[in-house]
Amino acid sequence: MFAMTDDIKIHFLLYRRLLVCLLWGMVLSSCSTGVSLPEVDLSAPGWTVWNGQALWKAEAERPAIAGEIVLARHDNGDVLINFAKPPVPIFTAQLSGVNWKIDFIYSQNTHSGTDGAPSRFVWFQIPSLLQSAVVPEGWQVQVAKPVWELLDPNSGEHIRLVLDR
Repeated sequence: MFAMTDDIKIHFLLYRRLLVCLLWGMVLSSCSTGVSLPEVDLSAPGWTVWNGQALWKAEAERPAIAGEIVLARHDNGDVLINFAKPPVPIFTAQLSGVNWKIDFIYSQNTHSGTDGAPSRFVWFQIPSLLQSAVVPEGWQVQVAKPVWELLDPNSGEHIRLVLDR
């Protein structure tokens, strides 16, 4: 039977630790890269675009954020949303096919995935609501055009939109 000397054992343990660190580094870096989404040209055929003002309260105990909103939906179901308090962007959200991404610029936080837009980010569902009045599950919606009010009674999230059409 092969007997390891102390030097060989130490080198083996160091190489094993190095390999584990490299593998974890690859896993963590692959998670942070997110999905790549195509550039969007809202002047291209098939896009419906809404512009206006928004007041967003992410949770009941957080202050509301006011800003300018651009909501867009393509005939194929793609979505683009940009919420900003010029000159400061607040977030950008995009859905292309089953790939989605939302960048919260103010908190430097990005979420993305490849399984269709998650319901926890209601923003992805608002353009469909505007076109077909399909209310997102768990949300209460009141409309007195041009004002749209959305409320999640469970989390306290509240969105008020005043749109140009």
